[in-house]
Amino acid sequence: MFGLKRFAVWRWLVAGLLCVLGAVMTACGNPGNPGVKPPEEGQARVFPLIAAPGDPVWLLDAPRDASPQGKVRVGGQTAEYITDAVSGWLRFEVPRKAGGGPQPIEFVGLSSPGLNLSLTVLPPESALQDTVLYAAASDLADIQKTYRDRLNRLLADCKGSCPSELTNTIERLSALKLPEFQPLLSGRTPGKQALASTSRPELNISKFPSPAPQPQPSQFCGQVAGVLPSSGLRTGQVISLLNLLFGGSLGTDPSTSGHPTQAPYQDGPPSAIIKKFLDAPTGNGKGVVIHVLDTASNSGDPFVMQSDVNYYNTIYKNRPYHGSIAGQVAQVVSPGATLDYQQICDKNGDCSTLNTIKALCAVAEEARKGGKHVVNLSAGGAYPTLGLLWALREVAAAGVPTAASYGNSDDCAGLVPGDRCNHFPADWSGSFATSADPKAPTLLLSVAGWDVATLQMATYNRGMLSPGVITPPPSVQAPGEFWFGGLPYFGSSFAAPVVSGVLANWMACKPGMPFLPFVNTPGQLPLPLSVVRACP
Repeated sequence: MFGLKRFAVWRWLVAGLLCVLGAVMTACGNPGNPGVKPPEEGQARVFPLIAAPGDPVWLLDAPRDASPQGKVRVGGQTAEYITDAVSGWLRFEVPRKAGGGPQPIEFVGLSSPGLNLSLTVLPPESALQDTVLYAAASDLADIQKTYRDRLNRLLADCKGSCPSELTNTIERLSALKLPEFQPLLSGRTPGKQALASTSRPELNISKFPSPAPQPQPSQFCGQVAGVLPSSGLRTGQVISLLNLLFGGSLGTDPSTSGHPTQAPYQDGPPSAIIKKFLDAPTGNGKGVVIHVLDTASNSGDPFVMQSDVNYYNTIYKNRPYHGSIAGQVAQVVSPGATLDYQQICDKNGDCSTLNTIKALCAVAEEARKGGKHVVNLSAGGAYPTLGLLWALREVAAAGVPTAASYGNSDDCAGLVPGDRCNHFPADWSGSFATSADPKAPTLLLSVAGWDVATLQMATYNRGMLSPGVITPPPSVQAPGEFWFGGLPYFGSSFAAPVVSGVLANWMACKPGMPFLPFVNTPGQLPLPLSVVRACP
């Protein structure tokens, strides 16, 4: 009887976790899905809610007509499940070719296969890596004091009633030491509250509250952060367990967050492309700073493309640079703007979650002090990074727009009909609109590439060559094919800085933000003249 009670308690705890993680993308207050509700006790649920391809995932409280063995679909990919002997939960492994980011889960062969279940799929490189932690300085002392105790209590409750793979993760996680935490903004020091111990919280596992949706901290950039050395443990399980035990006071993310996104007018100067296809834009962006968060710093750009670049069947090997090219494109559009390069991605194209967040927080802090600013983010990935969302909201609250790349066709490689092809932060664009008006400007623009040859949405964009794959539309298009130093640079990465430059030109002489529509009529220029020629 005692074992059954512990099992029921564990299931109750897991049910609450759906709200914690769902707040990022799929449920419990997500601006894009306001009608989605978390499942009630007794409804089917999934744990962990985050997993990489090949990771085990368990289904709890499966429908009565679900057999002990069967199949589920993750997006459009099929996986076989069995019943775990210890817990009684249904176990499957995330398909190796599963699409990244939020994917629906359905039972195959049931009369009502859809159960409002969702799994957030990590990119393969994030499967076993360190974990970034964020906390308010005032909560840090309690987190540090109770971390191991909470995990040990959970471990004691879970032994004999949870899958052995999950119990092993809890045991290894409890043995780790929390990292040193540093302010997200350099120059700030944690408040005194972070150094003082407060009253010990109730740790009885049976009385843990059901976690509430993860709220946006009022001053996220004022928080502290550290990197938990969890490499070797399944990242999805680590994040899910920490959210379960500390949801609401401890934010968690993988330590890497996306990659840099990757003509008939061969060797044509970029200025000629801009003049021709933006109909000779006016303005020069003087007094505006464009912050280019990418592979380049103000002193260099070490990035080299690891794979071959195939441009109309001509192969270019070891093509250098990415962020510095994005900056040059923005400068062509807005020659008077100041470029500020912030290197958030390394020479191999792996982008640091923590460095990205710190760079965005620094922009927000600078904007609050004055001046006009634009962020260009020609990078992204399928995982909806919590800290990235929060930092971008602080940037937007400071009145700073961000132009983010929509993503390219390689994001959808290997996906099948029914899969979702996600790319963040671009896919959050709709939730950054300044009002509910369909023509309201957004402070986060999802920028797709416009083909300068066919005069329509380019086939290199995400989803264009993947029929049946679910992909949200971009918010705007811009030319995305340029030549620098005899090498082709094309993709949504190089369309985003065109929009960054257009925004800088507008902000130099106009108040507020312009509305940039998604123009998808073949032959029609992608950006309105009322915006690109707004300033003298």
